[in-house]
This record gives sequence, C-alpha cells and structure tokens, in this order.
Amino acid sequence: MKNRIAASLALAAALTLGMSGCSLIAHNATGVEYAPSDGVQVTSDGVALRNIMLVADETGENFNLVFTAVNETGAPANVSLNMTSDTADATIDFVAPEGTTSFGNPDSDDELLVTPLDGLQAGQTVKTYFTINGTGDLVEYVPLLDGTLKEYQAYVLPEGAGAVPAISVADLAKMTEDELAAAAKEAGETVEEFTTRVAAEAAEALTSKAG
Repeated sequence: MKNRIAASLALAAALTLGMSGCSLIAHNATGVEYAPSDGVQVTSDGVALRNIMLVADETGENFNLVFTAVNETGAPANVSLNMTSDTADATIDFVAPEGTTSFGNPDSDDELLVTPLDGLQAGQTVKTYFTINGTGDLVEYVPLLDGTLKEYQAYVLPEGAGAVPAISVADLAKMTEDELAAAAKEAGETVEEFTTRVAAEAAEALTSKAG
C-alpha cells in the first residue's frame, strides 16, 4: 500500500512539473514584442514602422525601403532614417500619413523610397537610427535582402526606379502647383523642402563650374 501511495505521489508530481515546466523555465513568448517576418520594427508615440527591410534593385547597388507605417497620432508624422556603416552613410526622410500606409511595392500606389548603400549587399544588415517626430533614441539593424526568395521578388526595382529626377531651377519655375506637389511627393519631401533642395543643388553646380 505504501509503495502504491508513493508511486501515485511521484506520478502526480511528474504530471505537475510536466504541465508547468514551460512557464517555470521559459519566458511567455506571447508577451514578447517581435517582428513576425525578416524585417524589424520600431515604435514611438503612436507611430509604428513594421517589417522594415531594404531590398536590392537589379543592379544590387540601390535599395528599396519596404515597410508599413501605422500612424495613430491623428496627424502626419515626420520620419527620418540614418543608415551608417564603414562604407556607406545614407539618410531617408519621409512623411507617414495618418492611418496605415505601405511603402515599397512598385506594383501598387505605394511610395518608393530608394537609397544607394556603397559597399553593402544583400545578406548583410545596416545600423539604422530612426527619428520619429523628433524622438531619435531608436536603433535597429535593418536587413538587406534581394529577390532570391520569391516573396521579395516584387520589391526588386529596375535600375533607376525611384530615383529623384534631376530638375533645374528653370524647370522649377515652369512647374504648376500640382506639378510641384507631385514632384515633391515623389522625392519624399514637402514642396518647400523640394524647392529649397533644387535651388541649393543648382547653386552648388554653378559654384563648381566657376571653380
């Protein structure tokens, strides 16, 4: 009888440990925030950038920034990404509209944000500093991918796609307000930022010629 009681107690103890062992040893995975795909994510004060990745174009030299922005602040959000490595430094500035907006799919109306990253290639990561509405203490290592995997082939851009076209001050003066707004949107800038940049580039070009 004593042996049976001892055996029953041992069995009960084993079952109890078996059912509770996972929670005793491992963290509860459902309580941990993580990126569900190959990309990374950052969140700051009502703005979330989800599944962020950079996909190489056909040349392998320029990268398409692919992600989804979820802006619940009730107003457009200013976002800046500064990517840095031993061989490359690049900055992408854009505005995340209210609500959910996708970026990077050339087969849709998604905005395209493209940047060169000298010396980097698919399979690596690039250290990226994020600034969202002035908050800048956000750092992630963004993965660089290509079209090797079928699910990313749609994001591989042809050479030159997404590049900001060269515009002279003369061209700028001929543009209508709608054309200016469209060109600024394509460049990922406000109209003021766009016109200021074009004017500055023209002045720099003139200075270089004079020198």
